[in-house]
Amino acid sequence: MSKLSESDLKKQIKDKSFSPIYVIYGTEQMYVKNYTKMLVEAVAGKHPNDFNFHTFKGEINLDELGAAVQVAPFISEYNCVLIEDAFFDLMSEAELKRLKEICAIRCEGNVVIISMPSNMPAKRKSAFDSIVKTADKSGSVCVFDKQPNNVIERYIAKWANANGKMISRVNAAKLITYVGDDLTALKNEVDKISSYAQGGEITLEDIDKLATVNVESRIFDLSDAVINGNGDRAYKVLDTLFYQKEEPIVMLYTLSNAYIDAYRMRVANECGVSKNDVVKDFDYKRRAFALDRAARATSRVSTDALRKSIDILTEADLNFKSVRINPRLYMEQLIAQLLITAQEGRR
Repeated sequence: MSKLSESDLKKQIKDKSFSPIYVIYGTEQMYVKNYTKMLVEAVAGKHPNDFNFHTFKGEINLDELGAAVQVAPFISEYNCVLIEDAFFDLMSEAELKRLKEICAIRCEGNVVIISMPSNMPAKRKSAFDSIVKTADKSGSVCVFDKQPNNVIERYIAKWANANGKMISRVNAAKLITYVGDDLTALKNEVDKISSYAQGGEITLEDIDKLATVNVESRIFDLSDAVINGNGDRAYKVLDTLFYQKEEPIVMLYTLSNAYIDAYRMRVANECGVSKNDVVKDFDYKRRAFALDRAARATSRVSTDALRKSIDILTEADLNFKSVRINPRLYMEQLIAQLLITAQEGRR
């Protein structure tokens, strides 16, 4: 068969026209979890019995799995086998081969669901890809990746309404910049802020006061303060990052990325290259918003100053990896260098 869209999967669930095998995965974990749950309930019922519902997780016993996929439905229309967050990374070639053979077994009334809501293989992605390929031949593959910001904003508004609150698109967008685009994290934040916010609307003040800001957003605040010559704010953010025990090398990496984003957009604009081309050429995909954000932050800084700042950050990276230094003191000195460079390069 082929890859299923979200609407196609919904239709299969509604019509109960199931594929013999599904693989559900992707970077948007909330979608993976929700649709796995919906599919399992559609196949096995909300309260499945042990005869017709078999679950496997982590390190899989292939003998037990092989037996489970050949069970005939009993007091139920279907036999459902759920394989969740399997350790494909740890499987030998022989075990992977046998797993694929098991997945290829077809018994009337059997539905196998392979779901990866949190444990995407990191070391041996090719192993998981081979499972996907096997499932794709005679079943359905559902990939749920990150949603664009305008879709996420609608989710935020929906969750706020469910909590008896309203939120503007501007404030929803602000919450995304603070928390990131993970739907699970955003929903938790909306629920939390709704519980504490006064009045019928979630305000920017509520978000500033209550939202848990992710590391990337904090470090963007740091780069924004540096580029705009706001030393007090820059050192305040740096102090917060150290208080949260963030790794200095992570701060440096994310700070460097903000400058690189800005430099790419600056050079593209000077050469008449569109943002869409930058997104495509440098594989920004769902991070296209970072280009606009970085470009706005650096609009008053010269191209030469951006180049010099990137050189300073490159040297800092080398020093972190090769010289014994005091991380706190070195980061403070680095911020001072970047502040001076931004001030000298003001245009």
